[in-house]
Amino acid sequence: MQQVGGKVKWSFGLGAMGQNMVYGLMTFLLLVFYTDVLGVSAAFVGTLFLVVRIWDAVLDPVIAVVVDRIHTRWGKFRPFVLAGGILISVLTVLCFYAPDLSPVMKTVYVIVTYALWNTAYALFDVPFWSLAPAMTIDPVERTKVISIGKMLGVLGSTIAGGASLPMIHAIGNGNAAKGYFWTAVIFAFLCILFSINLFRHTKEHNIEDKQETESLKASLNVVVKNKPLLILTLAGLFLATTVLLKQTVAIYYIRYYLGSEGLFAAFSLSGMLFMLLAIGLIPKISAKFGKKNTYIAGGFIGILANTLFYFGQPDQIVYLFVMNGISMFSLGFSVVLAASLQADTIEYAQWKTGKRSESIVTAVGTFTGKVSTAIAGAAAGYGLTFFKYVPNATQTEAALNGINLMMSIFPAIGIALSVIIICFYDLTEKKYAEIVANLKGRELS
Repeated sequence: MQQVGGKVKWSFGLGAMGQNMVYGLMTFLLLVFYTDVLGVSAAFVGTLFLVVRIWDAVLDPVIAVVVDRIHTRWGKFRPFVLAGGILISVLTVLCFYAPDLSPVMKTVYVIVTYALWNTAYALFDVPFWSLAPAMTIDPVERTKVISIGKMLGVLGSTIAGGASLPMIHAIGNGNAAKGYFWTAVIFAFLCILFSINLFRHTKEHNIEDKQETESLKASLNVVVKNKPLLILTLAGLFLATTVLLKQTVAIYYIRYYLGSEGLFAAFSLSGMLFMLLAIGLIPKISAKFGKKNTYIAGGFIGILANTLFYFGQPDQIVYLFVMNGISMFSLGFSVVLAASLQADTIEYAQWKTGKRSESIVTAVGTFTGKVSTAIAGAAAGYGLTFFKYVPNATQTEAALNGINLMMSIFPAIGIALSVIIICFYDLTEKKYAEIVANLKGRELS
């Protein structure tokens, strides 16, 4: 089994951290930047998020096929990660720029920059998560690599969620547009720096030397015949959609339901710290109880915590922080294990079809994430409109209750559906070990 050095693991993790800094900024603050700074309607932004992110999701399998056909002196994935990291950083800055244009041209600018950002992100995301399974075939070592990536990725999101608003206020000094722009510049610079570091220090292994170019049909066959992957995809769709909905609405919940925007940093930071704790515990817990069982246990914790969160009142800050922390703790289980279980399906697909297509399998996961993001963004925009949200104003009881529902009950329902579906996942640790042994036997023969 291949061991991965500490320097390589942490370089991968820092790459995830940089990625999630800009992604977290886009997830947490882009909607409120569009509605409250640029003055774009929530319903329009919801439609934009839905259409563009669906396009982004459809693009993932295409990029995966392209990546699987390209071999360079630097590897299959690392050049894409470097170029994609630079592109999304530049476009993040452009997304948070407030141009002095007419309402129509401002809308055009929003559409173009956001569409370009999502296209560039696909170029970065698919190769990035394809790199992890390409480092080692050892399931334990692979979980460690992914755990470090997810842990530092969460740290990047924590920094984006916790530090961004104070930075915006400090830099902007009353000028919100200026604050958003220069905060985006800082996060973009760090993303570029960490992408370069990842490119320099990571290495690829387990890359199948394909003498013949696979057809698109053959590549997609890797997915169609991969039952464990399909189950994970459906479970991940429900889980990610509701969790992303919660993250998108969080700023509205803090600003309007709790009535204190200053709590946003502490709310995000405390939740992410609970999540980091869970991610740190995952390798040992999953090794003892199994990945699937640990995923299900985390799901039950999340259902309970999110349901109880709904009943918290604006003056019960400690209670709300604790429930949110427990909810994020449970999410830490799901985030790492979903990625680790998905990585295991690469060998399953190779055993089933004879094709080892890391990028295609990874693209299914990123596709699910993009579709989830599209649905969550649209649901947030449409939900705010449905519940009669008014930017920069005192909200009605209906609006406040709607925001609370999107922060609590809706995520609980999504997690419950995810747990039910994951119960049908049957690629156990024992079966995976048998598959790996079988593949090695094929190589020797």
